[in-house]
Amino acid sequence: MSLKRRDFLKTGFAAGAAMAAAVGTVEAKPKKTDPKKKDEVYDVVVVGAGFAGMCAALEAAEQGAKTVLLEKMGRPDGTTVYSSGWIAAVGSRFQKNHPEDNEEAFFNDMMKLSGYRSDPELVRVYAKEAGKGIDWLADHGTPFFLWENLPAPELSRCVISPGEGITGGSMLLRCLMAALKKKGVPIHYNTKAVKLLANDVMEVEGVACITPEGRKHYRAKGGVILTTGGFGANEAMVCQYIGPWASRLIVRGSPWITGENILMTQEVHAKLVNMDQFYAGPITPTGHANPSPLMHAGYGIQVGTNGKRFVPETWLQVPKAKAIAQRTPDNRSFMLIGQDADANDNILSNTIKRFSRLGYEVFKGETIEEVAKAAGVPPEALVETVKTFNEAVKAGKAKELDPPYEYETPHALETGPYYMIPAAGGMASTMGGPKINPDAQVINFENRPIPGLYAAGAAAGGLWYQDDIGGNQLGGGMVFGRVAARHAAARAKAAPVNKAPAKK
Repeated sequence: MSLKRRDFLKTGFAAGAAMAAAVGTVEAKPKKTDPKKKDEVYDVVVVGAGFAGMCAALEAAEQGAKTVLLEKMGRPDGTTVYSSGWIAAVGSRFQKNHPEDNEEAFFNDMMKLSGYRSDPELVRVYAKEAGKGIDWLADHGTPFFLWENLPAPELSRCVISPGEGITGGSMLLRCLMAALKKKGVPIHYNTKAVKLLANDVMEVEGVACITPEGRKHYRAKGGVILTTGGFGANEAMVCQYIGPWASRLIVRGSPWITGENILMTQEVHAKLVNMDQFYAGPITPTGHANPSPLMHAGYGIQVGTNGKRFVPETWLQVPKAKAIAQRTPDNRSFMLIGQDADANDNILSNTIKRFSRLGYEVFKGETIEEVAKAAGVPPEALVETVKTFNEAVKAGKAKELDPPYEYETPHALETGPYYMIPAAGGMASTMGGPKINPDAQVINFENRPIPGLYAAGAAAGGLWYQDDIGGNQLGGGMVFGRVAARHAAARAKAAPVNKAPAKK
């Protein structure tokens, strides 16, 4: 995988809260309603105002469906606002100068990264629709540029929305909110979905919500589309489905992604898949800054709080982040690096400046002993680790260390001052959830679609497994949000006029 993936967000994750605010709030509360009128009826009800949800709501409205978008927080505050705004695609107007790439090659690379465990039908839909989705967003005023000729499998597939002072993900949401406003789609904030409304044969006909005016039912003629994100911020569910060790991971995105997609769909017997899968990456222990660029610069060593190496430094960010949580008792480590790292495009100086802007301390010392004391690491242990490392490098035996140090051109740690950059394992997004089919319909235990229920983005399961191409997560939300919207809108048009309401 490219060493640059998801490192495009140079300002780090501390800006997440500010960027959530930068997205803006349309209305903090739904409009006042008659207390006696507890039901609102729409063609399509979308739950979760993130990227997938906004794409779904806009597409449904463009299909002629009366649509509402529900959000449990007072503004869009999901994982999208913490993202760099990458979308992986082929065939968009921004990639017309790259005819060497195609849908089949894109499909094959995505399947390979998943260990061939992703649903191939879903991946084929993604490969076919992603480029069209990029053009659709651009038609709605979303700015993009193409990051070209990255190492495989990114290649020239990463279309990026520039943040211009905010995250690219926030820019995506801003543009979509403007389009939704223009289209007249209401967004009801502080409206938390708590239960799917289903009839006696488990056809979903709406969703029950807690609102500032009390409990309210949103009826959906065509269907409910769940775009509530995954469950990475729900510690109990992380322990249940991934394991107790994973509960030590730092949440790299929104603290409000708590698994509503799963909690609600279980009552209608949704089939859950890939529940132990998630995307990981290094982060500082406070979740404020991303040390990943420095960790992959080819300089220095990674040590635990005991001063000893515990992971091959050449590992990429997903396995490395998991290893920090699994191989250390406290999900804490440090990247020990010397001044000579600045020979690589000032990577050390740039990281220190970036961390300083975010108010995060980088430990410094003129000697190994000094930097160890500053970081709270046993000096004797760190000195011994560095001595062993330097001797192996000079003898040409770095690859024989345990764990092996496998960079082709290793650099001994002999040039001070020295720095120790904190790094914990972080969880960016879970990959499991209610299984969807190529129409984005949630399926049940018998692999049959549950009428009226759809899911997209991190709220859906089956599309991703193990790993992905940079930009696949946002791309999946866009693609299947739109697919779900088209299917639900068509279902609303075909619905009987006087269909009996679902039981409460």
